[in-house]
Amino acid sequence: MAFGVVSCTAAALAGGTGEHALLLVDPSRPDAKHLANYYRAARDIPDVNVLYMKPTAANYTAFVNDNLDAFFGYMAQTGIRDHVDFVVIMPPDSFYVSAPGLIGSIGCPAAVSRFSISGAYTMSQIVDDILGGGLVETSPNRYFRANNVTRGFDSETLYFNGKPSTDPGARAYFIGALLGWTGTLGNTVGELTAMIDRSVAVDGTFPAGTFYYMETADTVRSGVRDADYPARVADIISFGGMAEHLFDNVPVGRHDALGIMTGIANPGILTEDFSILPGAICDHLTSWAATFDRSSQEKVSAWIAKGASGSWGTVEEPCAIAEKFPNARVHVWYFRGMTLGESLFRAAKGLPFQGLLYGDPLTRPFTHIPVVSVPDAPTGTVSGTITLTPSATTSHPTGAIDHYELLVDGVLVDTVAFGGQFNLDTAAFGDGWHDLRVLAVDDTLAASSGRWVGSFESSNHGHAITISPTITSGDLATAFTFAVTASGPDIQEVRLIHNGRVIDASASLSPTLSAYGSTLGAGPARVQAEALLSGGRRVRTAPVVLDISTAMGTPSGAAPVARSYRKHIRGDTTAVVELPYDHDNDAESLTFQVLSGPSQATLAGGTDAYRIVRPMAGASGEDTFTFQVSSASGTSGVATVTLVYTPCQSDIDGDGVVGLTDLAVLLSNFETGTTREEGDINGDGTVDLTDLAMLLSAFDVPCP
Repeated sequence: MAFGVVSCTAAALAGGTGEHALLLVDPSRPDAKHLANYYRAARDIPDVNVLYMKPTAANYTAFVNDNLDAFFGYMAQTGIRDHVDFVVIMPPDSFYVSAPGLIGSIGCPAAVSRFSISGAYTMSQIVDDILGGGLVETSPNRYFRANNVTRGFDSETLYFNGKPSTDPGARAYFIGALLGWTGTLGNTVGELTAMIDRSVAVDGTFPAGTFYYMETADTVRSGVRDADYPARVADIISFGGMAEHLFDNVPVGRHDALGIMTGIANPGILTEDFSILPGAICDHLTSWAATFDRSSQEKVSAWIAKGASGSWGTVEEPCAIAEKFPNARVHVWYFRGMTLGESLFRAAKGLPFQGLLYGDPLTRPFTHIPVVSVPDAPTGTVSGTITLTPSATTSHPTGAIDHYELLVDGVLVDTVAFGGQFNLDTAAFGDGWHDLRVLAVDDTLAASSGRWVGSFESSNHGHAITISPTITSGDLATAFTFAVTASGPDIQEVRLIHNGRVIDASASLSPTLSAYGSTLGAGPARVQAEALLSGGRRVRTAPVVLDISTAMGTPSGAAPVARSYRKHIRGDTTAVVELPYDHDNDAESLTFQVLSGPSQATLAGGTDAYRIVRPMAGASGEDTFTFQVSSASGTSGVATVTLVYTPCQSDIDGDGVVGLTDLAVLLSNFETGTTREEGDINGDGTVDLTDLAMLLSAFDVPCP
């Protein structure tokens, strides 16, 4: 079972900006919803980069069949696959996926039986290798490199020996990270929001301080790495930094730690006298640093509570095997400008079966972040084609700006070389407000990126929509209501959306829409009104940010409400379909039950607030299924989800946009191909001029 489309050359390198991260949010967990709101706002992550889906599964088979199918399907449906490199997991209900019997041993008496939740997503493009039975606990991570060369990460690039390659052994990955664990022995939500704040604030600031390599008396745990310490200290100093090799468990009496590497079960993270600076990577090599269901040994969460931005630990007994832990070069790469996630993953010589990457992977204190401006960005309502002329500079002593990337509503729509202009046809998008971003990427191997974030209002098709909130702050039991007015032809539904998911909907053109604070989650919740047109195009208002406190408020005791709506999905790939609801009591668990299924698709997803929808071959037109939601307060009425299948026939590679890759596939199989995967878009058994015309007519337009 293969997932993803990869190449040996980078398309949109990670770079550390929020556009490259996909957030996974369990919609049943209040802490996950809160931290998703907070992290999205802090990192200014596009709304489309938030997926409300339970990240975990009962076992690895279920994880592959459901979670990964939904994960890749969501990216294809939304058109963001080509630039998602990081998978950031909000607090889930488990920190691992059960995976016994899949990975061979090379001598550790404790067999691999768990995959860390971050590692499971990191390895989502090598499922066939894992299920094929040929991997062992030290099988190599092909992004690892045994030198100090930085290398910007790209999830669509095949790596071998730490660099892009066409070698048959080359592999592609994501960088998965667990933002935080809030269960037993984990972090509090407050500790995690503080970690987010300091991580964002330290980006690109080049803080002064020292990297500490600690050689302990525990020869088993320390001896795995401490022979490398003198060389790595010398490396950091040669690059202009400060590093020390000390003989102790932690740097007692030091208050300038930019990073700490040690090896001992209980280093005294929270009790010893030392200080960690914002952005620091700290880890202690031991068996159960990320095994939160065992109380012995200090946990990675203690480093975050102390002030670090990231750590690494294992989710079960790993034995003292070097490939399972970060190499001492992690701090060298970090100091040279890579992100926290890139540095930790590049430092893992072996695949992260048991290794949990913990914290904020986008942190980049030592990156020369390009400064970007767009002087001719639109300031009023626009129509037709507009020109955008970006400008950017970098402080990197040997680097220069290489190219610019243009994103509209979180979707990559164009790339131009440095000095180039974008010509954006606003008529290709719906009327109303659009998120507009320009990324500048430098020409170093680290491929560091900076961004300009703005917006534009378009008017090409005669549609308009407004939103007026009654209040913008409250608690979890507060009912937030919005007066919405939409106008124009062919509007089928008016909705309230939050991070891209539908919360409320109405067939009226002037409805009052609402949501309780508990439905949206605490923190800065960003909502918009949206008018849905019959062809799937959407018209949106500018966002409204609600300040929702963590206070429970006074729940009404009423049963939850289920809400009907329409969902346009591509008929050729899996979709994640939300089940809109409203309820004012975060303390009550909710159960979602499908009462009648669709006739042209199958459903999966348990009893949570979404379903994984798999359209059958040839699915077309409209389809429906019904559901209701229940809690201790009662059961809702029945709601109907109307699925509208909108095949994106010309999107051959399934990345959500008809682009150059699709054109290349078609041309390479011209007059010889016979399948859709080869470019036969109209399904007549031949790749010909008709298929080419269909592709060109949809070129550079995101799928609906």
